[in-house]
Amino acid sequence: MNTPDPRSGLQALNALYARRAAVYDYELMPVAPLRREAIALLGLQPGQTVLDVGAGTGLSLPGLSRAVGRTGRVVAVEPCETMMRQARQRARVDHLDASIDFLPAAAEDADYASALGKRRADAALFFFTHDVLQSEEGLERAFSALKPGARVVAAGLAWAPPWMPVSNLFVLGAAMHSIVRMDGLECPWRLLESRMKNAEVERRWLASAYVLTGSV
Repeated sequence: MNTPDPRSGLQALNALYARRAAVYDYELMPVAPLRREAIALLGLQPGQTVLDVGAGTGLSLPGLSRAVGRTGRVVAVEPCETMMRQARQRARVDHLDASIDFLPAAAEDADYASALGKRRADAALFFFTHDVLQSEEGLERAFSALKPGARVVAAGLAWAPPWMPVSNLFVLGAAMHSIVRMDGLECPWRLLESRMKNAEVERRWLASAYVLTGSV
């Protein structure tokens, strides 16, 4: 069985998110509590560096910036130009404390060295980035930019058990609206977990979502 090429779907992904950009922040308001939980689980400290992989319109940037403070750094990776534009605007309007580096690239092409130099990041957040989590190359690039022991947190949609059809109807509707690759929804964290130690997964929202925590 051939593995889908993540690059082949990049154009479709960019088009999808360019269309959603204007209403994206409103669409994701219901997941704000889960976003806050995911950021808190990173356990960030002032002065640390964190990767925001699949940053979208920058909804995680205020929380990440507060956590690492004025001496910290956030590296925001986002391939969709329209989304990245809104993320940059958010950083300006909110006067975020941390130094923020914007990498307008797909996860498979992100040049972390341009932002980090020879340093490595202390943590990484993957928040509702299903397509990134299905990309071996995208994850390899991100993990190469992390220190040994770096904290990793991911959250997103996942198929619930088959005896929970209402949950799965929700996942199906949300996934068709927001991701390109429908494969992997039964265990979205599989490739991520294989690169981590002490990985733990908890289910949320009647098993329609998950939160994964662990370290490199």
